[in-house]
Amino acid sequence: MSDLKLSFAMTPYDRVLPLINGEVKPDGITLEYQGMPGGVSRVFYDQMKFKRYDVSEMSMSSFLRMRSIRWPYRMLPVFHNRNFSYTSIQIRKGSQIKQNHPEDLKGKRVGIWDYQQSLGLWTRGILQMEWNVKPEDMVWYQERGEHFSHTGVSAEAGLQIPKSVQLNYSQVDFNTMLNNNALDATFGLSPGSGISHGSGLDRVQAESTELAELINLFSDPRKESIRFFKKTGVYPPHHTTVIRESILDEYPWVALSLIEAFEESKRIAIRRLYQSPPTLLVFGGFFLKDIADVFGPDPFQYGIKPNAKAIDMIQMFSVKQGLTNHKQPLDEIFPQEVIFMEERFK
Repeated sequence: MSDLKLSFAMTPYDRVLPLINGEVKPDGITLEYQGMPGGVSRVFYDQMKFKRYDVSEMSMSSFLRMRSIRWPYRMLPVFHNRNFSYTSIQIRKGSQIKQNHPEDLKGKRVGIWDYQQSLGLWTRGILQMEWNVKPEDMVWYQERGEHFSHTGVSAEAGLQIPKSVQLNYSQVDFNTMLNNNALDATFGLSPGSGISHGSGLDRVQAESTELAELINLFSDPRKESIRFFKKTGVYPPHHTTVIRESILDEYPWVALSLIEAFEESKRIAIRRLYQSPPTLLVFGGFFLKDIADVFGPDPFQYGIKPNAKAIDMIQMFSVKQGLTNHKQPLDEIFPQEVIFMEERFK
């Protein structure tokens, strides 16, 4: 029997490279790797609007929103781009936001690439959970366009941002707004830059040659990230993996084959990392020990049960922020065979 051929778009993470380059092959499947045409944001946009790829990386926030209206993809519990995004909030000097005081964000003007994106969902959710700073407490400016954005695609599909949220679409780049004192803080911009870049959906470039003077809201992001992880046990996953539902309907075994391949690819990457840490990472061996002391031997665990707290938390945040109406049952999100596979896990 010949292999099932599936188009595949994903960032070439170190954990995924053995799968991309063919060193690891899913049983019964040939993955036809497409790269990431237009970058992460463009692939997500194309998936939401055009259903372009059979298997792809996907925003967790956008998946939850679109799946709530029966978007024809299901999630594999293979998570990517985990980070503590809220610790990367940048504040403008002179904004009257004091460092290490997230509560000072109330009443402030905040810039974000795309309101719906997972970075925004996690950041807003943690700010509300930890410091009672609610989304409606801030005035939002989105740099991506009203239509050419994840938020825009969802709106076309009938999913609106709550009316209590003040969302504006910026007409100039964020660096210009910051220099003109029109923004007080930004979510998700590169530290010290004040501008977004590198994405096919970033529709404007910096119009000012002088970068705005920004500082981190948290003076020690690493310490704050560890505090949150030790309190909650959650290392927030921003991206997941999705597969076309019609493929699962016809070939339900595909889900398990793919998960096994992703697991094997990750095992190879972890083994190589410990055997030969990147030479440019000075004291790399010590850094790896520090990471293992906090997160254990595998910070990027796959599976539903190992990620149950994170899955529940992001669904709770999505509902609280009015992006989805209810927490979706696991059997509406994941392939049935994946749920069956994990029945034996305690």
